Amino acid sequence: MADTRSTQLVIAFHGLRKTIAGRCLFDIPQLLIEQGRCMLLSGDNGAGKTTLLKIIAGLEAPDRGEVRYRDKRLSWKEARRYCRGQTVYLHQAPYLFDASVADNVAYGLHRAGVARVDASQRVADTLAWAGLEHLAQRNARQLSGGEKQRVALARARILSPRLLLLDEPTASMDQEARERTYFLLQRLRLEDMAVVIATHELERLRPLGDVHLHLHDGELRERAVPGLATRGETLTAMRRVGHEALGS
Repeated sequence: MADTRSTQLVIAFHGLRKTIAGRCLFDIPQLLIEQGRCMLLSGDNGAGKTTLLKIIAGLEAPDRGEVRYRDKRLSWKEARRYCRGQTVYLHQAPYLFDASVADNVAYGLHRAGVARVDASQRVADTLAWAGLEHLAQRNARQLSGGEKQRVALARARILSPRLLLLDEPTASMDQEARERTYFLLQRLRLEDMAVVIATHELERLRPLGDVHLHLHDGELRERAVPGLATRGETLTAMRRVGHEALGS
């Protein structure tokens, strides 16, 4: 079944270069990130995957690089506020506040000035999306690693970013937690959000990927994605995992 999703450019980076302690970490001529596409980013430890994600998120400056955003060509510094405003970056070990799960998920809405009544409904809907309703009043710091990752994904999704950057989202999880997180990533893939996942677990996440980029010796190269997941195949997989994955 062919994948018929239309694509729209979210953001593009050109001539992106980063050096650390005199060593060229990477020099990337062009990186295009498209709406509704999931990009898998692989590479050895120290190759620069996390640094690249932080640059895309507007959190760390490159040595040089140009950004194309909404038909404008900008320096990275000029584009930084757009990157931060449209992107959510999730670290491998997400930081959660010493508060309830519901309050953690609502945090970004409150900062954005969303009315409490509207925020409460959106939080309830998002907790249901993530299968976390039964944990709404639990202190987020008392959760398991897999549950914390699901809270972080819910907190990101509720802000409706155009781009979600994930750094090793299933690392150090047991099989059940991986399945639940994997299911949520499948759902995000179908919501027309652009997703970039840095991972060492390429085989497990391959069915999510539209594009596989490998970072090695400073070069970012596209690799074939055997078993590329089409929209129809992803829906089939979701129905298979479905309620089991969320424990409902």
